[in-house]
Amino acid sequence: MATNRKAAAKDAGSITDAWQIFGPKHILYRILMVGKALDRIGAQQVRDSADISLAEWRVMAHLGRLGETSASELSAAAQVDRAEVSRAVNSLAKRDFIRKRPNPANRLSQLLSLTETGEEVFDRVFAERQQFFQSITADLSREELRELDDRLYRIAGKIDEFVENQ
Repeated sequence: MATNRKAAAKDAGSITDAWQIFGPKHILYRILMVGKALDRIGAQQVRDSADISLAEWRVMAHLGRLGETSASELSAAAQVDRAEVSRAVNSLAKRDFIRKRPNPANRLSQLLSLTETGEEVFDRVFAERQQFFQSITADLSREELRELDDRLYRIAGKIDEFVENQ
């Protein structure tokens, strides 16, 4: 078996090839591999579509779904470091994709929202991303997608518990 794993590691050019390196007991590693591949593909797609980074897209996507919010709330919702959000926000503001305004509830923060240009970019890229995600999950039934989502949510809950107990 070790020889097969070494061969898989040597030849691993695809996720399905690399899948064989670690067995089903390493499901979290497999989830990580899928996530990294989705990030690589997503970064290329948003760069090609809108000339933005994946971090910038994540800010726009969350603003598009949440509406006006602060950078802190956006950072928490996206599970992303505040420094990354700050860099993306500044870049997007320079390109007139987002606007900043004073937060009446907290003078130390600003409220962020998409501009009209930002909404147009969001709508276009969001539709493209949805189409991509649907193509990736096309072989799964509605029930299988629901079950997968349920199991991933349970894993996410265990991760939250782990973090809380640290």
